Amino acid sequence: MGDSVLKRVSAVNQRVSALLNEARLALRGECTFSVTQVRALSAQLTEMAPVCADAPNLRVMRPELEDELDLYKSQLDHLNTTLQQVHVMLLAQRANLEAHRAQLVAVGHWADAVQGTR
Repeated sequence: MGDSVLKRVSAVNQRVSALLNEARLALRGECTFSVTQVRALSAQLTEMAPVCADAPNLRVMRPELEDELDLYKSQLDHLNTTLQQVHVMLLAQRANLEAHRAQLVAVGHWADAVQGTR
């Protein structure tokens, strides 16, 4: 069990790191961070839930896990900040889309009015 937990935590750390990088790239407009990535992230967090619940015990019983657990915690802190920024970006994009939609509706009304005068 011991080695498998270390491998599992290490693998989750690698996947979370990649997803965190994708979120950062999305903030810079270099890629999209979609529901697919959110689901992948959720799966990683779910996989780590039992390990996190037992983290205090694991830190004592399995000192070799300390670095990986610290890395996971650090990534969660960065992820929290990054996801808040992604949320704000999505809210801004939604507001922009709503403004464009309102403009299209206005143009549609204008076009209907022009057609009515012919």
